[in-house]
Amino acid sequence: MAPRGRKSGNLDLPPHVEVDKKPNGTMYFRYLLPNGQRKSLGKDRNEAIKAAQALNTVLERNPDIVSKILSSVEKAHKQSSVPNFGQALGEYEKLHLPKKKLAKNTLVNVTANIGKYQDMWGHLYCTDITLLMISEYLKKQTDFQAEKHRSQLIDIWKYLVANGWAPDNIAEKTLKPIRPEKLRTRHSNESIELVKSVCPPWLKLAIDLALHSIQRRADLVVMERSSINIKDNTMTVLQHKSLNYDKPVFIEVDMHPELREVVLQCVEHSMKLRCPYLIATRPERINEQIRNAKLHPLAVTEDHITKQFKKYRDLSGAYDHLEPNQRPSLHDLRALGIYNITQKYGKKYAQALAGHANVKMTDHYLEGHEAPKPERISYR
Repeated sequence: MAPRGRKSGNLDLPPHVEVDKKPNGTMYFRYLLPNGQRKSLGKDRNEAIKAAQALNTVLERNPDIVSKILSSVEKAHKQSSVPNFGQALGEYEKLHLPKKKLAKNTLVNVTANIGKYQDMWGHLYCTDITLLMISEYLKKQTDFQAEKHRSQLIDIWKYLVANGWAPDNIAEKTLKPIRPEKLRTRHSNESIELVKSVCPPWLKLAIDLALHSIQRRADLVVMERSSINIKDNTMTVLQHKSLNYDKPVFIEVDMHPELREVVLQCVEHSMKLRCPYLIATRPERINEQIRNAKLHPLAVTEDHITKQFKKYRDLSGAYDHLEPNQRPSLHDLRALGIYNITQKYGKKYAQALAGHANVKMTDHYLEGHEAPKPERISYR
């Protein structure tokens, strides 16, 4: 059988070179080795031609014989259901990711990373991606990013191995990144008063609500007036972080006096704005993208409340004696709140309000503050 002729635009390519043209017009060149493996020659046509000519010279290959081999290999690939890495990633994202029931923000990050892997290795076959390639990619990331990427790549390769598209999980063979010890310090009540003194009214209420309810930001920004029972003096929270747990954490607790006071202020503020959420503010500007990211035009997103707290924390000068990466964040209000509530109403109440399954987690948040006073009787 005569070898298949090249297309007119590829007549200048040496024998054993394949062309993979993507929908966006980008062309990748691959060299077919005698054993049937394909090796990438990159996107530069001239460099690919030079490399292929050098390989043909070193390997002393007969073009006619190789053309027959190439034809048989191409036929085998067509008959095989083995996808390239880009196709495998597409299937992983479409069929496997939904089963993992990831949180919304996590899913956004995972999907973004998959896009990066597609750009780097999507044109290669799964077996062409080496341990060295993954290791070099992880070295370019920060320790935090490398940890996330490594975990995700391990999961992707588990899927590849399970489907028979890769012989082993090479991502597991990379070194696990070691995060540097966190240097952030704790908030103090005095410093928070300084921060609040320069905050706009809505953020001051948000800080007080975070401090006295000891809820995470994801729960604070979705807390509605309907979750508050003023008559029975109770607050109800379904904690966002626990939604994927077998038993989600559902809190219904009595409000201590400081919490009740700030909740009443938040209710009054949100009613004036006609917003159902306790934390609300009228934005300086709003467009379709911002509107779509929010639960309500006057509601506040997690990202916005974090950035605004950081802005006014630094503006207040309360932590000017610390390096930026050492200054306590919005989330660290939770630790100060747990400490304050433990001192006044007891650790058991603080544990219940925080939604901690065991006292060890409550103790973890208490670390870094003063030694606790003797246990008091819990509030109600």
